[in-house]
Amino acid sequence: MRRILLLNPPGKKLYLRDYYCSKVSQAEYINPPIDLLLLSGRLQKTYKVDMIDAIVERLSIKDVLGKIQAKNYDVIIILVGSVSWEEDKIIINKIKNKKDTLVIASGDLLLQNSKKRMEEAAGLDAVLLDFASNDIVYFLEGKFDKIRNMLYRHNGKIIESELIREKNTFFELPVPKHDLFINKNYRHPFTRSKSFSAILTDFGCPFKCTFCIMPILGFKYRTVNNVIEEIHYISSLGIKELFWADQTFGVTKDRNKNICQRIIDENITINWFTFSRVDVIDFEMLELMKKAGCHTIIFGVESANEEILRKCQKGYTKQQIIQAFEWCDQLGINTVATFILGLPEETKETCLETIKFAKKIKCDFASFNVAVPRIGTKLRENAIKSGLVNNGFTVMDQSGTVVAMPTKNLSIKEVKKLKRKAVFEFYLRFSYLARRVNKINSFFQLKIQIRNAVALLRNFF
Repeated sequence: MRRILLLNPPGKKLYLRDYYCSKVSQAEYINPPIDLLLLSGRLQKTYKVDMIDAIVERLSIKDVLGKIQAKNYDVIIILVGSVSWEEDKIIINKIKNKKDTLVIASGDLLLQNSKKRMEEAAGLDAVLLDFASNDIVYFLEGKFDKIRNMLYRHNGKIIESELIREKNTFFELPVPKHDLFINKNYRHPFTRSKSFSAILTDFGCPFKCTFCIMPILGFKYRTVNNVIEEIHYISSLGIKELFWADQTFGVTKDRNKNICQRIIDENITINWFTFSRVDVIDFEMLELMKKAGCHTIIFGVESANEEILRKCQKGYTKQQIIQAFEWCDQLGINTVATFILGLPEETKETCLETIKFAKKIKCDFASFNVAVPRIGTKLRENAIKSGLVNNGFTVMDQSGTVVAMPTKNLSIKEVKKLKRKAVFEFYLRFSYLARRVNKINSFFQLKIQIRNAVALLRNFF
């Protein structure tokens, strides 16, 4: 049986590379890489699958090469990211020098100019542009005529397959090998149990936010039975907590309601947290989610300025944001608001408006990110036209450790200063700290909160 290694490679920082959205972790959190998790399900029936997560295990390049050398892997599937590409290229080429092994990569940087990236990393044999598809299996079986979302080398040439993004279609996949991931030291500030994993029940996103890469991936979603089968398996492993990695839980409303009702009816005891949008959930949906085990929802608020929301095509209003957070507060569901500072139209006044709004909606956590002109997004296209970045710019990290670009009104230095102000004013308030302390109901949660507070402050200062 052929052996395959799923590899999240080493890095100088705590890189998150999965789901085509690479960044540096802001607060010591790192979840199971969803790309590798889904691929493990596709591959397990035909291949012997191993997994190394060098980020969470804090392994060096030397450590990883030693582990690879010890086993005769036929294929290595590696995650890469725009935030870590210079480091990723090094290990790709070192792997290729050590072993006569197929090396296949998945990552955000590869979604455009994929051929150029393969030329930069001579050790790359193929690039996977849809980890939720069956393309990887077709490629390894030599069924090249069926491949739709890959590039690969053949007879010294780079072959680009026809790129087809599915829209509003169902798909199913074999249950991923969660057992490969559960003994790693994954952690997240919103978990309520040490034993947690991740699940993805749809791929891509139907919305058109200008700063997001997801719209270019198409949108497809798994059947209810397929999802419930995986949740039962996850529960059987003793996993108590799930990070539901769908970009917008509730966007397929009837399907999502059916999933929640099945969890309730089949007495699956599992806690979970997820992403959603303020314009797709309602009070009835939130009640059902809560009964099914949802304790925290992450909402993309982005800005408090209505004009900026309109320009980045969010499609909702401040009043909808306020209403969603009020409903969650009534039901006892924790909330996380994510914000983007430094969008092209941003001014000091709009930043201050957003900071004030973050405190008003009484979210339990706030994540203040900076605008990143990701490859393939309308934001990047507009930023290049406006002269805010050049076409070759690839070093991107929304966490704000590196601010990618100025706005039309603010310098990079001013954007970074305003981001620091937002973090300081939101978290270092007596009213906020008192609210957080009152919501902690276990020693595990206390430990997680202290650990993440220390990491956040360390990054801040």
